[in-house]
Amino acid sequence: MLKSTYSRSAIGLSLLTVGASAQAITVEELAAQFEAYKQQQEARFQQLHHENKTLKTENKTLKQTIENTQQQVENNTVAVESVAENMESGSSSSSDGWFENTSIGGYGELHYQNRSSEGGSHKEEVDFHRFVLFVDHEFTDDLRFFSELELEHSIAGEGKSGEIELEQAYIEYDITDQASAKAGLFLVPVGILNETHEPDTFYGVERNEVEKFIIPTTWWEAGLAANYRFDNGLSVDAALMTGLDVGNDFYIRGGRGKIAKQKANDPIIAFRAKYTGIPGLELAGAILHQTDMGQSDNSKHGSVDIGSGTLYETHAIYSHAIGPGTFTGKALYSRWEFDIDNDDLAAETQYGWYVEPSYRVPTAMGDVGVYGRYQQLDYFKSSDKEYDIWEAGANWWIHEHVVLKANYIYKEDNLNSNKDERGFDLGIGYQF
Repeated sequence: MLKSTYSRSAIGLSLLTVGASAQAITVEELAAQFEAYKQQQEARFQQLHHENKTLKTENKTLKQTIENTQQQVENNTVAVESVAENMESGSSSSSDGWFENTSIGGYGELHYQNRSSEGGSHKEEVDFHRFVLFVDHEFTDDLRFFSELELEHSIAGEGKSGEIELEQAYIEYDITDQASAKAGLFLVPVGILNETHEPDTFYGVERNEVEKFIIPTTWWEAGLAANYRFDNGLSVDAALMTGLDVGNDFYIRGGRGKIAKQKANDPIIAFRAKYTGIPGLELAGAILHQTDMGQSDNSKHGSVDIGSGTLYETHAIYSHAIGPGTFTGKALYSRWEFDIDNDDLAAETQYGWYVEPSYRVPTAMGDVGVYGRYQQLDYFKSSDKEYDIWEAGANWWIHEHVVLKANYIYKEDNLNSNKDERGFDLGIGYQF
Protein backbone atom coordinates (compact mmCIF):
# COMPACT_ATOMS: atom_id res chain seq x y z
CA MET A 1 0.00 0.00 0.00
CA LEU A 2 2.86 2.32 0.83
CA LYS A 3 4.40 1.49 -2.47
CA SER A 4 1.20 2.27 -4.32
CA THR A 5 0.87 5.66 -2.66
CA TYR A 6 4.44 6.49 -3.45
CA SER A 7 3.95 5.61 -7.08
CA ARG A 8 0.93 7.90 -7.43
CA SER A 9 2.82 10.78 -5.86
CA ALA A 10 5.74 10.32 -8.20
CA ILE A 11 3.48 10.32 -11.25
CA GLY A 12 1.75 13.51 -10.07
CA LEU A 13 5.04 15.24 -9.46
CA SER A 14 6.22 14.30 -12.92
CA LEU A 15 3.06 15.66 -14.55
CA LEU A 16 3.37 18.92 -12.61
CA THR A 17 6.94 19.32 -13.73
CA VAL A 18 6.02 18.68 -17.36
CA GLY A 19 3.06 21.11 -17.15
CA ALA A 20 5.21 23.86 -15.76
CA SER A 21 7.77 23.34 -18.44
CA ALA A 22 5.11 23.42 -21.20
CA GLN A 23 3.66 26.63 -19.79
CA ALA A 24 7.05 28.37 -19.86
CA ILE A 25 7.58 27.57 -23.62
CA THR A 26 4.16 28.87 -24.65
CA VAL A 27 4.66 32.29 -23.08
CA GLU A 28 7.93 32.86 -24.88
CA GLU A 29 6.44 31.83 -28.15
CA LEU A 30 3.48 34.06 -27.58
CA ALA A 31 5.79 36.97 -26.81
CA ALA A 32 7.72 36.40 -30.00
CA GLN A 33 4.52 36.09 -32.00
CA PHE A 34 3.14 39.25 -30.42
CA GLU A 35 6.27 41.18 -31.36
CA ALA A 36 6.06 39.93 -34.92
CA TYR A 37 2.37 40.88 -35.08
CA LYS A 38 3.20 44.31 -33.64
CA GLN A 39 5.77 44.88 -36.36
CA GLN A 40 3.33 43.73 -39.04
CA GLN A 41 0.67 46.10 -37.76
CA GLU A 42 3.14 48.96 -37.65
CA ALA A 43 4.16 48.24 -41.26
CA ARG A 44 0.51 48.01 -42.23
CA PHE A 45 -0.22 51.26 -40.45
CA GLN A 46 2.63 52.99 -42.26
CA GLN A 47 1.34 51.63 -45.60
CA LEU A 48 -2.19 52.78 -44.89
CA HIS A 49 -0.91 56.18 -43.81
CA HIS A 50 1.01 56.50 -47.10
CA GLU A 51 -1.97 55.37 -49.13
CA ASN A 52 -4.26 57.77 -47.31
CA LYS A 53 -1.89 60.64 -47.97
CA THR A 54 -1.74 59.69 -51.64
CA LEU A 55 -5.54 59.44 -51.83
CA LYS A 56 -5.87 62.88 -50.27
CA THR A 57 -3.53 64.32 -52.90
CA GLU A 58 -5.37 62.56 -55.74
CA ASN A 59 -8.72 63.61 -54.30
CA LYS A 60 -7.57 67.22 -54.19
CA THR A 61 -6.40 67.02 -57.83
CA LEU A 62 -9.66 65.33 -58.89
CA LYS A 63 -11.68 67.94 -57.09
CA GLN A 64 -9.79 70.71 -58.89
CA THR A 65 -10.31 68.92 -62.23
CA ILE A 66 -14.03 68.58 -61.57
CA GLU A 67 -14.25 72.28 -60.68
CA ASN A 68 -12.41 73.18 -63.91
CA THR A 69 -14.68 70.89 -65.93
CA GLN A 70 -17.79 72.39 -64.35
CA GLN A 71 -16.52 75.86 -65.18
CA GLN A 72 -15.83 74.83 -68.78
CA VAL A 73 -19.31 73.31 -69.08
CA GLU A 74 -20.81 76.54 -67.76
CA ASN A 75 -18.75 78.55 -70.27
CA ASN A 76 -19.79 76.29 -73.14
CA THR A 77 -23.43 76.48 -72.09
CA VAL A 78 -23.29 80.27 -72.11
CA ALA A 79 -21.65 80.22 -75.56
CA VAL A 80 -24.24 77.83 -77.01
CA GLU A 81 -27.08 79.87 -75.57
CA SER A 82 -25.55 83.01 -77.07
CA VAL A 83 -25.30 81.43 -80.52
CA ALA A 84 -28.88 80.14 -80.25
CA GLU A 85 -30.12 83.60 -79.29
CA ASN A 86 -28.28 85.14 -82.25
CA MET A 87 -29.77 82.58 -84.64
CA GLU A 88 -33.28 83.12 -83.29
CA SER A 89 -32.99 86.89 -83.47
CA GLY A 90 -31.65 86.84 -87.04
CA SER A 91 -28.35 88.42 -86.10
CA SER A 92 -26.08 89.35 -89.02
CA SER A 93 -22.93 88.28 -87.16
CA SER A 94 -20.79 85.34 -88.27
CA SER A 95 -22.40 83.10 -85.65
CA ASP A 96 -26.03 83.62 -86.79
CA GLY A 97 -26.24 80.32 -88.68
CA TRP A 98 -26.48 81.93 -92.13
CA PHE A 99 -24.82 78.83 -93.62
CA GLU A 100 -27.84 76.73 -92.70
CA ASN A 101 -29.98 78.86 -95.04
CA THR A 102 -27.42 79.16 -97.83
CA SER A 103 -26.82 76.54 -100.49
CA ILE A 104 -24.53 76.17 -103.48
CA GLY A 105 -24.88 74.19 -106.70
CA GLY A 106 -23.79 74.33 -110.28
CA TYR A 107 -23.24 72.55 -113.55
CA GLY A 108 -20.64 72.15 -116.26
CA GLU A 109 -20.11 70.56 -119.66
CA LEU A 110 -17.11 69.51 -121.72
CA HIS A 111 -17.58 69.16 -125.50
CA TYR A 112 -15.69 67.53 -128.35
CA GLN A 113 -16.70 68.53 -131.90
CA ASN A 114 -15.69 66.96 -135.19
CA ARG A 115 -17.41 68.77 -138.07
CA SER A 116 -16.72 69.04 -141.80
CA SER A 117 -18.38 71.12 -144.52
CA GLU A 118 -18.75 70.27 -148.17
CA GLY A 119 -16.59 73.28 -149.01
CA GLY A 120 -13.60 71.51 -147.48
CA SER A 121 -13.34 73.19 -144.09
CA HIS A 122 -12.90 70.98 -141.04
CA LYS A 123 -13.28 71.74 -137.35
CA GLU A 124 -12.04 69.46 -134.59
CA GLU A 125 -11.82 70.94 -131.11
CA VAL A 126 -12.36 70.40 -127.40
CA ASP A 127 -14.03 73.05 -125.30
CA PHE A 128 -15.02 73.24 -121.64
CA HIS A 129 -18.06 75.12 -122.76
CA ARG A 130 -19.51 76.13 -119.41
CA PHE A 131 -18.61 76.12 -115.72
CA VAL A 132 -21.46 77.50 -113.60
CA LEU A 133 -21.95 78.06 -109.87
CA PHE A 134 -25.26 78.74 -108.10
CA VAL A 135 -25.52 80.44 -104.72
CA ASP A 136 -28.87 81.02 -103.07
CA HIS A 137 -29.95 82.10 -99.62
CA GLU A 138 -33.24 82.05 -97.73
CA PHE A 139 -33.70 85.10 -95.54
CA THR A 140 -37.10 83.83 -94.38
CA ASP A 141 -39.56 81.20 -95.56
CA ASP A 142 -41.00 83.78 -97.97
CA LEU A 143 -37.94 85.79 -99.00
CA ARG A 144 -34.92 84.38 -100.87
CA PHE A 145 -31.97 85.29 -103.09
CA PHE A 146 -30.70 83.34 -106.11
CA SER A 147 -27.61 83.85 -108.26
CA GLU A 148 -25.79 82.16 -111.13
CA LEU A 149 -22.20 82.91 -112.15
CA GLU A 150 -20.81 81.39 -115.35
CA LEU A 151 -17.38 81.02 -116.93
CA GLU A 152 -17.63 80.18 -120.64
CA HIS A 153 -14.82 78.51 -122.61
CA SER A 154 -12.56 77.94 -119.62
CA ILE A 155 -10.52 81.16 -119.62
CA ALA A 156 -11.51 84.81 -119.86
CA GLY A 157 -9.62 88.04 -120.30
CA GLU A 158 -8.26 90.27 -123.00
CA GLY A 159 -7.66 88.25 -126.14
CA LYS A 160 -9.11 85.08 -124.59
CA SER A 161 -12.05 83.05 -125.88
CA GLY A 162 -14.00 82.90 -122.65
CA GLU A 163 -16.30 85.21 -120.75
CA ILE A 164 -17.29 85.54 -117.10
CA GLU A 165 -21.00 86.32 -116.87
CA LEU A 166 -23.48 86.96 -114.09
CA GLU A 167 -26.57 85.29 -115.52
CA GLN A 168 -28.88 85.61 -112.52
CA ALA A 169 -29.01 87.65 -109.33
CA TYR A 170 -32.49 88.35 -108.03
CA ILE A 171 -34.63 88.60 -104.91
CA GLU A 172 -37.86 86.59 -104.86
CA TYR A 173 -40.77 87.02 -102.47
CA ASP A 174 -43.77 84.75 -101.92
CA ILE A 175 -46.77 87.05 -101.69
CA THR A 176 -49.12 84.14 -101.04
CA ASP A 177 -48.90 80.36 -101.41
CA GLN A 178 -49.80 80.82 -105.09
CA ALA A 179 -48.29 84.18 -106.01
CA SER A 180 -44.67 85.36 -106.06
CA ALA A 181 -42.67 88.29 -107.38
CA LYS A 182 -39.00 88.86 -108.12
CA ALA A 183 -36.69 91.73 -108.95
CA GLY A 184 -33.14 91.80 -110.23
CA LEU A 185 -31.37 89.96 -113.00
CA PHE A 186 -33.19 86.81 -114.16
CA LEU A 187 -33.82 84.50 -117.11
CA VAL A 188 -36.55 85.52 -119.54
CA PRO A 189 -39.67 83.30 -119.17
CA VAL A 190 -39.78 81.83 -122.68
CA GLY A 191 -39.02 78.52 -124.43
CA ILE A 192 -37.98 75.13 -123.07
CA LEU A 193 -34.24 75.60 -122.51
CA ASN A 194 -33.95 79.22 -121.50
CA GLU A 195 -34.87 78.65 -117.85
CA THR A 196 -33.86 74.97 -117.61
CA HIS A 197 -30.63 74.31 -119.52
CA GLU A 198 -28.48 72.11 -117.25
CA PRO A 199 -26.77 69.44 -119.41
CA ASP A 200 -28.43 66.48 -117.71
CA THR A 201 -31.90 67.82 -118.63
CA PHE A 202 -31.69 67.75 -122.45
CA TYR A 203 -30.46 65.59 -125.33
CA GLY A 204 -27.57 66.48 -127.59
CA VAL A 205 -24.12 67.78 -126.79
CA GLU A 206 -24.97 71.29 -127.98
CA ARG A 207 -28.25 73.09 -127.32
CA ASN A 208 -30.65 73.15 -130.26
CA GLU A 209 -30.12 75.99 -132.73
CA VAL A 210 -33.73 77.19 -132.88
CA GLU A 211 -33.66 78.22 -129.24
CA LYS A 212 -30.10 79.50 -129.63
CA PHE A 213 -30.72 81.92 -132.53
CA ILE A 214 -34.42 82.81 -132.31
CA ILE A 215 -35.24 83.01 -128.57
CA PRO A 216 -32.10 83.51 -128.01
CA THR A 217 -31.04 81.09 -125.25
CA THR A 218 -29.44 81.76 -122.81
CA TRP A 219 -31.21 85.11 -122.47
CA TRP A 220 -31.42 87.12 -119.26
CA GLU A 221 -32.51 90.67 -118.50
CA ALA A 222 -32.96 92.96 -115.49
CA GLY A 223 -36.38 93.96 -114.26
CA LEU A 224 -39.49 92.92 -112.40
CA ALA A 225 -41.54 89.74 -112.78
CA ALA A 226 -44.56 88.12 -111.16
CA ASN A 227 -45.95 84.59 -111.20
CA TYR A 228 -49.34 83.16 -110.24
CA ARG A 229 -50.16 79.45 -109.97
CA PHE A 230 -53.75 78.24 -110.16
CA ASP A 231 -54.91 75.04 -108.48
CA ASN A 232 -55.69 73.38 -111.84
CA GLY A 233 -52.05 73.37 -113.01
CA LEU A 234 -52.15 76.65 -114.94
CA SER A 235 -49.55 79.30 -114.16
CA VAL A 236 -49.05 82.76 -115.64
CA ASP A 237 -45.99 85.00 -115.73
CA ALA A 238 -45.65 88.70 -116.45
CA ALA A 239 -42.41 90.64 -116.65
CA LEU A 240 -41.12 94.13 -117.40
CA MET A 241 -37.44 93.93 -118.38
CA THR A 242 -34.61 95.66 -120.16
CA GLY A 243 -34.75 95.11 -123.90
CA LEU A 244 -32.55 93.99 -126.78
CA ASP A 245 -30.29 96.42 -128.64
CA VAL A 246 -30.27 95.10 -132.22
CA GLY A 247 -28.11 96.77 -134.86
CA ASN A 248 -28.46 96.97 -138.64
CA ASP A 249 -27.22 93.40 -139.00
CA PHE A 250 -30.63 92.45 -137.48
CA TYR A 251 -28.96 89.66 -135.50
CA ILE A 252 -31.19 88.83 -132.56
CA ARG A 253 -28.60 86.99 -130.48
CA GLY A 254 -26.19 89.88 -130.89
CA GLY A 255 -28.74 92.24 -129.34
CA ARG A 256 -28.36 90.82 -125.85
CA GLY A 257 -26.77 93.39 -123.54
CA LYS A 258 -26.15 91.03 -120.58
CA ILE A 259 -26.70 93.96 -118.20
CA ALA A 260 -23.26 95.44 -118.70
CA LYS A 261 -24.02 99.19 -118.83
CA GLN A 262 -26.89 98.10 -121.06
CA LYS A 263 -28.98 100.65 -122.95
CA ALA A 264 -32.43 100.76 -121.40
CA ASN A 265 -34.59 103.25 -123.31
CA ASP A 266 -37.11 100.67 -124.46
CA PRO A 267 -38.05 97.72 -122.27
CA ILE A 268 -39.60 94.37 -123.13
CA ILE A 269 -43.02 93.40 -121.83
CA ALA A 270 -43.45 89.63 -121.53
CA PHE A 271 -46.42 87.35 -120.82
CA ARG A 272 -46.44 83.57 -120.56
CA ALA A 273 -49.03 80.93 -119.72
CA LYS A 274 -48.05 77.35 -118.87
CA TYR A 275 -50.28 74.35 -118.18
CA THR A 276 -49.06 71.24 -116.32
CA GLY A 277 -52.36 69.97 -114.92
CA ILE A 278 -52.14 66.59 -116.69
CA PRO A 279 -49.30 64.29 -115.53
CA GLY A 280 -46.55 64.13 -118.14
CA LEU A 281 -47.87 67.08 -120.15
CA GLU A 282 -46.61 70.65 -120.46
CA LEU A 283 -48.20 73.22 -122.76
CA ALA A 284 -46.93 76.81 -122.88
CA GLY A 285 -47.16 79.97 -124.91
CA ALA A 286 -45.41 83.34 -124.59
CA ILE A 287 -45.59 86.78 -126.18
CA LEU A 288 -42.82 89.38 -125.78
CA HIS A 289 -42.97 92.89 -127.24
CA GLN A 290 -40.44 95.71 -127.46
CA THR A 291 -41.38 99.08 -128.97
CA ASP A 292 -37.89 99.95 -130.23
CA MET A 293 -35.59 96.98 -130.86
CA GLY A 294 -32.65 99.27 -131.65
CA GLN A 295 -32.85 101.55 -128.59
CA SER A 296 -32.81 104.37 -131.18
CA ASP A 297 -32.61 107.26 -128.70
CA ASN A 298 -29.57 105.76 -127.02
CA SER A 299 -28.25 102.96 -129.23
CA LYS A 300 -24.75 101.56 -129.03
CA HIS A 301 -24.97 101.06 -132.82
CA GLY A 302 -25.68 104.67 -133.80
CA SER A 303 -28.45 105.08 -136.36
CA VAL A 304 -30.52 101.89 -136.71
CA ASP A 305 -33.28 100.92 -139.13
CA ILE A 306 -35.17 98.50 -136.91
CA GLY A 307 -38.30 99.50 -135.03
CA SER A 308 -40.61 97.40 -132.91
CA GLY A 309 -40.39 93.65 -132.49
CA THR A 310 -42.64 90.89 -131.17
CA LEU A 311 -41.66 87.34 -130.28
CA TYR A 312 -44.26 84.55 -130.32
CA GLU A 313 -43.32 81.20 -128.79
CA THR A 314 -45.23 78.04 -128.05
CA HIS A 315 -44.17 74.53 -127.10
CA ALA A 316 -45.45 71.18 -125.93
CA ILE A 317 -43.78 68.37 -123.97
CA TYR A 318 -45.41 65.00 -123.38
CA SER A 319 -43.96 62.01 -121.51
CA HIS A 320 -45.56 58.56 -121.21
CA ALA A 321 -44.36 55.19 -119.92
CA ILE A 322 -44.11 52.62 -122.73
CA GLY A 323 -42.69 49.17 -122.03
CA PRO A 324 -39.63 49.29 -119.76
CA GLY A 325 -38.91 52.97 -120.43
CA THR A 326 -40.45 56.40 -121.02
CA PHE A 327 -41.24 58.06 -124.34
CA THR A 328 -41.00 61.85 -124.50
CA GLY A 329 -41.98 64.09 -127.37
CA LYS A 330 -41.05 67.77 -127.61
CA ALA A 331 -42.13 70.37 -130.15
CA LEU A 332 -41.40 74.10 -130.19
CA TYR A 333 -42.18 76.99 -132.54
CA SER A 334 -40.84 80.55 -132.14
CA ARG A 335 -41.11 83.58 -134.42
CA TRP A 336 -39.97 87.20 -134.39
CA GLU A 337 -41.86 89.91 -136.32
CA PHE A 338 -39.92 93.15 -136.84
CA ASP A 339 -40.75 96.58 -138.20
CA ILE A 340 -37.74 97.41 -140.38
CA ASP A 341 -37.50 100.81 -142.09
CA ASN A 342 -35.41 99.78 -145.09
CA ASP A 343 -37.85 97.09 -146.23
CA ASP A 344 -35.38 94.23 -145.77
CA LEU A 345 -38.07 91.54 -146.01
CA ALA A 346 -35.68 88.70 -145.21
CA ALA A 347 -34.96 90.19 -141.79
CA GLU A 348 -38.52 91.20 -140.94
CA THR A 349 -39.56 87.65 -140.07
CA GLN A 350 -37.18 85.27 -138.34
CA TYR A 351 -38.44 81.93 -137.08
CA GLY A 352 -37.59 78.37 -136.20
CA TRP A 353 -39.21 75.15 -135.04
CA TYR A 354 -38.23 71.62 -134.09
CA VAL A 355 -39.62 68.26 -133.08
CA GLU A 356 -37.76 65.83 -130.84
CA PRO A 357 -38.91 62.29 -129.96
CA SER A 358 -36.85 60.35 -127.38
CA TYR A 359 -36.97 57.12 -125.39
CA ARG A 360 -35.27 56.56 -122.04
CA VAL A 361 -34.74 53.17 -120.38
CA PRO A 362 -33.37 52.42 -116.88
CA THR A 363 -30.56 49.84 -116.74
CA ALA A 364 -28.32 48.39 -114.05
CA MET A 365 -25.58 50.83 -115.14
CA GLY A 366 -27.78 53.92 -115.31
CA ASP A 367 -30.46 55.26 -117.62
CA VAL A 368 -29.86 55.19 -121.38
CA GLY A 369 -31.81 57.39 -123.78
CA VAL A 370 -31.90 57.78 -127.57
CA TYR A 371 -33.37 60.67 -129.53
CA GLY A 372 -33.84 62.25 -132.91
CA ARG A 373 -34.39 65.92 -133.72
CA TYR A 374 -35.41 67.84 -136.82
CA GLN A 375 -35.02 71.64 -136.90
CA GLN A 376 -35.99 74.25 -139.45
CA LEU A 377 -34.33 77.61 -138.94
CA ASP A 378 -34.54 80.98 -140.70
CA TYR A 379 -32.70 83.90 -139.09
CA PHE A 380 -30.67 86.94 -140.11
CA LYS A 381 -27.07 87.95 -139.39
CA SER A 382 -26.04 90.58 -141.93
CA SER A 383 -27.59 88.20 -144.48
CA ASP A 384 -30.34 85.64 -144.51
CA LYS A 385 -29.61 82.19 -143.00
CA GLU A 386 -31.80 79.17 -143.72
CA TYR A 387 -31.08 75.63 -142.50
CA ASP A 388 -32.64 72.22 -142.21
CA ILE A 389 -30.94 70.27 -139.44
CA TRP A 390 -31.13 66.52 -138.73
CA GLU A 391 -29.70 65.14 -135.53
CA ALA A 392 -29.67 61.81 -133.68
CA GLY A 393 -27.79 60.51 -130.69
CA ALA A 394 -27.81 59.02 -127.21
CA ASN A 395 -27.42 60.01 -123.57
CA TRP A 396 -26.10 57.73 -120.83
CA TRP A 397 -26.81 58.90 -117.29
CA ILE A 398 -24.13 57.15 -115.24
CA HIS A 399 -25.70 59.01 -112.30
CA GLU A 400 -28.97 60.88 -112.05
CA HIS A 401 -27.08 64.15 -112.57
CA VAL A 402 -24.02 63.02 -114.56
CA VAL A 403 -24.46 62.30 -118.26
CA LEU A 404 -22.34 61.18 -121.20
CA LYS A 405 -23.54 62.30 -124.64
CA ALA A 406 -22.93 61.49 -128.29
CA ASN A 407 -24.71 62.68 -131.43
CA TYR A 408 -24.45 62.88 -135.20
CA ILE A 409 -25.62 66.04 -136.97
CA TYR A 410 -26.27 67.05 -140.57
CA LYS A 411 -26.90 70.74 -141.25
CA GLU A 412 -28.16 71.58 -144.72
CA ASP A 413 -27.60 75.16 -145.93
CA ASN A 414 -30.59 76.05 -148.10
CA LEU A 415 -29.09 79.28 -149.50
CA ASN A 416 -25.45 78.41 -150.18
CA SER A 417 -24.18 75.41 -152.12
CA ASN A 418 -21.22 73.44 -150.78
CA LYS A 419 -21.88 74.81 -147.28
CA ASP A 420 -23.63 71.79 -145.79
CA GLU A 421 -22.06 70.63 -142.52
CA ARG A 422 -21.94 67.21 -140.97
CA GLY A 423 -20.09 65.51 -138.13
CA PHE A 424 -20.37 64.18 -134.62
CA ASP A 425 -20.11 65.53 -131.09
CA LEU A 426 -19.15 63.96 -127.76
CA GLY A 427 -19.72 65.45 -124.35
CA ILE A 428 -19.98 65.01 -120.61
CA GLY A 429 -22.12 67.10 -118.32
CA TYR A 430 -23.04 67.29 -114.64
CA GLN A 431 -25.24 69.14 -112.20
CA PHE A 432 -25.15 69.27 -108.40
